[in-house]
Formats: sequence, structure tokens, C-alpha cells
Amino acid sequence: MKKVLIISATGMGDSLWGTPGIRALKKAYPEIEIDLIVSTAWKPLFEFNPHLSKIFEYQEQWYCQPLLGIQLLGRHYDAILIFHANRNFKRVIPWLRSTPTWYHQNFNWLPESYRVEIKTHVHGIQRRLIMLEKLGVKADGGQMEIFLDPAALDRAQKLLHKHDFISGKYIYLNLGAAVEGRRWMPDRFTALAKRILEKTSCNIILGGGPHEKSRGHAVLSQIDSPRAIEVCDQPLMVNASLIAQARLMVTSDTGPMHIGFAMKTPIVALFGSISPLGSGPHEIPENRYKIIEIDPAKTGSAGKPDSPDFLFSHITVDKVWHQVEKLLAQTSSP
Repeated sequence: MKKVLIISATGMGDSLWGTPGIRALKKAYPEIEIDLIVSTAWKPLFEFNPHLSKIFEYQEQWYCQPLLGIQLLGRHYDAILIFHANRNFKRVIPWLRSTPTWYHQNFNWLPESYRVEIKTHVHGIQRRLIMLEKLGVKADGGQMEIFLDPAALDRAQKLLHKHDFISGKYIYLNLGAAVEGRRWMPDRFTALAKRILEKTSCNIILGGGPHEKSRGHAVLSQIDSPRAIEVCDQPLMVNASLIAQARLMVTSDTGPMHIGFAMKTPIVALFGSISPLGSGPHEIPENRYKIIEIDPAKTGSAGKPDSPDFLFSHITVDKVWHQVEKLLAQTSSP
């Protein structure tokens, strides 16, 4: 086997779940070339991965996909593995000339004979490792990987220095999530941040994507302390560098949570309608995370809309602070 194409063309977490499989594939076939198709937004997370040969950018818009197809045309692969893709990816399939194309999702636009049947409820990382068994690849552990680039690390260090923050002496609060129903409320982040500043010597970094900047400013204005800063408009890899250096992280079930798991940052993770069994910590020591999970049946929200009013409203500041205290006690500051 000389060349394999891996497709991880959806969310940030879904894409990072493929990194243990990429590592295992390279370990099984050291001379192999591994190409990756990944959403444009998440490409920076993979650019310094030493196991990859070439990275192709994927965008959902139909008018962007012919360019990707042209880039792939004429490239022959011994196997293609669709770790995760949306239904729009079928537009790219005609450009792929290689077989087999293995997949595990319920696609009706690929031969059923190449579908990897996974009947049990397993973590997304494990699903990808099961697929690789088709190529004779043995798992090399489930730890996700992100390789930070020197420029992002340097920019993160300059930002910390500017605000007199020290690595390992701050808590990263991730304000964002892919959908509103998976966001913890800003007033509770504000109350938690105030309690952290009052009860500990840790500073606060408010993070998230660019769309969270207004939320970050709102929380920051309520905290009103030089020991808290907001970094939502910083590039993805700068935020990843800041998460990597945090004493711990508080986040809902969203992409940056998986960055934290990949960087081995202690995490207090808030889960709503989605079970942590399939998307939470995988093969991570128990002293590096705390899960706060909502049971809709016990809150009276079963069958109601996936919204903060019905789900995350049941996660109180006291509950989160209790887990922050426990995790701080279990982990030592660098």
C-alpha cells in the first residue's frame, strides 16, 4: 500500500477524531503517503501533522467543489476512507477514480459492499479505527493529536505576556458552540468567572470563535477585572495554543473541547442532549476531566426543543464550580 486518501469533511471534533487513525495508519505503513480532505476552517489543525503528505480543502458550496475535484483528478489511491462527510460530499465522488472507498455512514450513493457495519454504540474515534481494520491497521491508542506551529505559539506567548498572564495559571472558558442549544448561558459564565477570580489565583481567558466576540465582550464587561481577557477573534491555532497552556478549561460539548482533549488540558465538560459516550472523552485519564451531563427525563425536558431554557438551564454555577474545584485539586499547575 502506497497512498491512501482520508476524508474528514464535517465538524471540528469529527475531524480531530480521525487523528488517532491517521497515526495508526502511518505506524502500520511507515512509507505510505496519507492525503486528507478536511473542511477549510479546520485545515490549520492539520497543517503541521507529520503523518500527512497533502491536505485538500473542502467547502460545502457546490460551486467550490469542482476545484477540489480538479485537484483530485488523476490522483490514484490504493484506498479511500470516508471517516465522516455530509450528504453534499456526493458531488465530489465522481472525481475520485480510486477503489475501494470505505465508509460507515448511511450513504446511498456508494456501493453497499464497501460500507463498514458498526452495530454497537461506540465513540467516533473508535469508529474510525474499526474502519482501518479493513487495511490491516491496528489501533495505536485513542489520543487525539494537534501539532502546534511555532508562529501560533509565539503569538500566544506575546498575548499572554501583554496581559501579564502566565502559562498554567489561567482557566480557559469556552463560550461558544455549534448551535445555541449547546451553549451555557453568558450570565452563568460571568458568575463562574467571578467565583474563580475570588476563590483562586487563576486568571481567566474567554475564548470561542469570532461569532462569540460580542458574547465575550458582554461577559468581560460584567467581570470588570484586569485578570480576565477575551480572545475570540484570535486565529484558531492561537486559541489552540492558549488552550494547551491553560490550567484547565470549562466548555460545552463543541469543537474546542476536543482541542482541549487533544492538548491534554484538564476539562470540565458540559453535555446537554448529546451523550458523552459517543463524543466525550475517549481513553483519557479520569483525573483529567469532569463531565456534567443532563438527563432530560429528570429535568422534565424530554421531547422539548434542544435549547438552553430546557437543557443547560439545569447546569448551575454551583455544579460547575464544584467540578472546577475538584479538578484543580487533582491536577498540579506547571
